Amino acid sequence: MDNLAGQQLDFSIVSPRLTVEAMRDSGYKDTDHALAELIDNSIEARATLVEVIAVEKLFQPDKPFARPRIFEIAVADNGEGMDRTTLRRALRFGDGTRLGNQRRGMGRFGIGLPLATISQCRRVDIWTWQNGPSNSFHCYLSIDEVEEGATQIPNPTLQPVPDKWLMLSSSTSETTGTLVVWSCLDRVRWKGGKTTLTRTEELCGRIYRKFITDPDHPITIELKLANADIANVDKGIDRRTCLPNDPLYLLETSSTPPPFDSKPMFRLYNDRTWEIKYNGQTGTIKVKCAMAKPDAINERKSEIEWPKSYAKAGQSPWGKHADRNKGISIVRAQRELTLSQAWVNSYEPEERWWTVEVEFDPVLDEIFGVVNNKQHAHIFETGAGFNWEEIAEQDETYSELLDRLDETDDPRSNLIEVWIWIDKQITQMRKERKKIMEGTGSSGNTRHPTTGETVEDVATNIINEQAEKGEEKGETDYAPNISDDEKIEEIEKSARQVRVDPDTAREWAISTVESGRRVLMKAVTLGHKHAFFNVQTVSDIIEVWLNDQHPVYEHFIEVITSGTQDQDFQELSDRINKAAFTLQMLIYAWARYEDKAPPRIREQLEDARMAWGREASRFFEPIES
Repeated sequence: MDNLAGQQLDFSIVSPRLTVEAMRDSGYKDTDHALAELIDNSIEARATLVEVIAVEKLFQPDKPFARPRIFEIAVADNGEGMDRTTLRRALRFGDGTRLGNQRRGMGRFGIGLPLATISQCRRVDIWTWQNGPSNSFHCYLSIDEVEEGATQIPNPTLQPVPDKWLMLSSSTSETTGTLVVWSCLDRVRWKGGKTTLTRTEELCGRIYRKFITDPDHPITIELKLANADIANVDKGIDRRTCLPNDPLYLLETSSTPPPFDSKPMFRLYNDRTWEIKYNGQTGTIKVKCAMAKPDAINERKSEIEWPKSYAKAGQSPWGKHADRNKGISIVRAQRELTLSQAWVNSYEPEERWWTVEVEFDPVLDEIFGVVNNKQHAHIFETGAGFNWEEIAEQDETYSELLDRLDETDDPRSNLIEVWIWIDKQITQMRKERKKIMEGTGSSGNTRHPTTGETVEDVATNIINEQAEKGEEKGETDYAPNISDDEKIEEIEKSARQVRVDPDTAREWAISTVESGRRVLMKAVTLGHKHAFFNVQTVSDIIEVWLNDQHPVYEHFIEVITSGTQDQDFQELSDRINKAAFTLQMLIYAWARYEDKAPPRIREQLEDARMAWGREASRFFEPIES
């Protein structure tokens, strides 16, 4: 017999008190991310002005160590406002007016407002109006009442916006709008209002940068700090406007520290678009890659006067700003979900000098793995360093793998190509950044062991002497005579075709032409891995583009040209051995190439090898002398 017979038991599926406590740990990273949920609602309501207001009051004012602490946070907007029923629904978990499969805007799950609220405080009050703030509806949600057994959202009542908020907010003077006030703040991470708004300003500038800079319908986000202990509240307001915080650093005007607050700090490196069909709909994935200009990371190539206090780029104000923005910005419906660190080598401070933005349509939410608090795209983030061979079955080809994943509705089938492309771009940008920071020359620091002349100058002298002696001439010896300005322009154009940024391309061109050199050798990204180097001619100049994608570059050129000042004897010895090993392997590779060639082609290769050897002998005469 049941010993509890006669007692009134609760057999509800969930306990309201325990459920609410569990939901409070909903995974919002910080207070600023929770506030972003409220700003989402304002933008969805077509607001053009959104205000985030932190109100402070002295904590333990009778104590000598009294400090101001936040006791209320509000978000006000001049959006469309809500009617009575919509207001009540907005406070329910899993409800809302923007649910469904249309997937056009930021909303989807219908839990943003209540979930973000309880993650930070124990009570939220909302006033909303569509005919002036004096005719607003008021409603609230209280955790205390839920824990005491309340199961219904209170019925909204007509209640004008309180005078205090009318003074603090410009939005509350508009014909339509909404005011959300958090109180009983027991989980706000930063106790001080200034810190909270500073963090919110930087985050919101990044999350909503596309809305702030929208040329047709720009949104203004204002942040205000008020002191509740001042009799006239309006006099205690500290105001600031949120500037766009662009992790791509391509905007003319942004929150980046000077001098890059009024000019782009990065340049567009590459971009690409994919059209993905999913569940009968088509969604777009747009990827942009950007990397720092020489002006930002190399003092020698900068027009900026670098104070000694931050001789290294990473110590500069803009360098620290870039460090906070490093990673891949994943954007959904123009709103950033997260700045993912999955692709970042955390031990490399130079990672701040490249960045990627991935923007996708909401119809692809399942493919990307968007979570309900809109802070992650967990499936997409698993693609960092993706290697398709690791998930392929035995003897399965790449195309067969894609077919298998597609047949099993594995979302990765739609992302693999994107992942591989992004990884390739990041690898290339890292190499480009290294060349900019260490000096863009692949041979510019290499000098004759006795005379000290650069290798370019020595090679130029040999070419000129050959021409003067009437030896067999090359294409550049017959080049038409053009002006120096025309030469510079042609070299710039040639360098830009192999993905060199405009500033560096011009530097190479001017240096080559003004020095009267006939040769130019630089490491670039040729876009393939097969050719060790390419040869081109511009007027009377021979260009040699070393392919930084070829293994010979990594195992030979970089080994013999990178700095040695901090290396001991053993490290130098190892480098010499590696270079010698690579050179011998390179010769063996040519020998094997001749071995595999048909007899007729082999004879041509032998002739080419002999001719190259004769030319090499001439070029080595200055060293032997």
